[in-house]
Order: sequence, then structure tokens, then C-alpha cells
Amino acid sequence: MTHWTVRISGAELPVFEYGNPGARSTVLLVHGYPDNRHVFDPLIAELGDQVRVIAYDTRGSGASTLEPAADVSIEQLARDVFAVVESIPELTGKVHVFAHDWGSVQLWEAMASPRATTTFASYTSVSGPSLDHLRQVARARLVRPHRWPSLVGQLARSWYVFGFHVPVLGRRVPDLLARLNVEGEPTPTVADQQRGIGLYRANVLRRVLRGPDPRCDVPTTVVVPTHDRMLSTNLTDGLDRWIPDLRVVRVDAGHWWPYTHPVEAARVLMARVREAE
Repeated sequence: MTHWTVRISGAELPVFEYGNPGARSTVLLVHGYPDNRHVFDPLIAELGDQVRVIAYDTRGSGASTLEPAADVSIEQLARDVFAVVESIPELTGKVHVFAHDWGSVQLWEAMASPRATTTFASYTSVSGPSLDHLRQVARARLVRPHRWPSLVGQLARSWYVFGFHVPVLGRRVPDLLARLNVEGEPTPTVADQQRGIGLYRANVLRRVLRGPDPRCDVPTTVVVPTHDRMLSTNLTDGLDRWIPDLRVVRVDAGHWWPYTHPVEAARVLMARVREAE
């Protein structure tokens, strides 16, 4: 393993390289909340030397540092992704991205950039929907009474999102989420739990209410864990309208599928990698 630091807009992001530095393909792993790069340790071990693997702690998590007033919007998080890719030594060709939870949310923002098709070879998204797609889904279901139950069901699953926006309750939500973890799921650090307050407040309501149309021209695989306690399985409805090369894979697992099922996760990721090769 080698590592270096990317300094960008009020943050220092530690970047780590694993696997085979001479491999034909490079994979970038982007974690979510309340995790850090170590959530991918089982997947990294499973990938072995098949590919060159890059992982980093997103701003405010793990070993990263963040200035008190630093920007944590998904627009900035997307800029962080491009900065990390640009920092990879001796990179030839485009990178394959595998992202989970909030890592996936911010990658949808990066995928909408004009730079996406020249930077990314493929995108594997796990349990992290596009906020712009969520806005479209919510509006479509709101005007169709027979779809109200599915809308209410997702709102119930997202109780913690609204909790983060309540000044007093918001401080307690990370602890409540940690207590909901089941055996075998990663145990977050206290610091990583607390960072979610600012992350959710800076992005969710703002972009669910207003934002650009979703867009992704990069070959994409969306993984849907059928036992995800946070997200409904039907949030993939309508994705094919704005993702030309889309594959939806349903897996019999919970929210932390990349951590609990690394063999399966590596197989899904490498399918896209081998297609590009």
C-alpha cells in the first residue's frame, strides 16, 4: 500500500493505493456515511492483484482533515472526486468507480459533469441514489394517488434524514443509527457518525426540492440490496430514461452489501471492468 494527500478547498484527503500498480485497469472506491475507506477492506482483499485499487477518506471522515467552515455540498464532493483521480500517479486511461451510500450520492453529481465520459470507464452504484432522480420520483408519485404508499414507505425508511435537520435531535441520530447495526455490519467511529449532520443538512432538502435534471452517460450498474433498511427497492424506477447504458442488479443482502458480501461485490464490479477491457 502507498498513500498520498490531496489538498482541496478547505480539506486534506488521504488517498491510498492497493492491488497491482501495473494492472491494466484502475478502480476507485468511494465510501459513504458513516464509514471511511476501511469499509472496503474486505472488497480490496477480494480484488487482490486483478486491478489497481484507489480508495480515499472523503472530506470529514476517517483520516481526512476539514476546516470548520469547509464546503460539504455534493458539488464540492464531486470536485473532490476529480481531484483524487487527477492525483493518481502514472494513470493511463479512465477509472472504474465503485461507490456506496453517500459515496454513490456524490458520484451521481460527478457523473453529470461534462468531464465524466473522459474520466470514468464505468460506474457501479450501491445504495446511494441520485438526489435529482429522487426529486423526479417523488414528484411523479405525488400526483398519482395509487403510488402514495410507496412514497410514504420511503419517507418512513428515511426518518433519520429528517432527524438530522432537527437541531437538538440531530445530535442523537448518529447514535441511534449505530444501535441499529446488526452483527456483521461495520462499526463506525464516533467522529464518522457525527459528520453526517452537516452532510445531510447541506444537501438533501436543498436538492430534493430543486436541482438540475439527472444525467449519466457512463456505463452504469446499479446494485439494489433487497433487504436495505434505508432505501426502497423501487427507487430504480425510471433510471433507464436518463442512463443509456444501465444494468440493475438485485442482491439478497442488506445496506452494507460491499462489506458483508465482498466476493459478490467483486464479481459485479469486475464484470464491468472486463467488459471495458
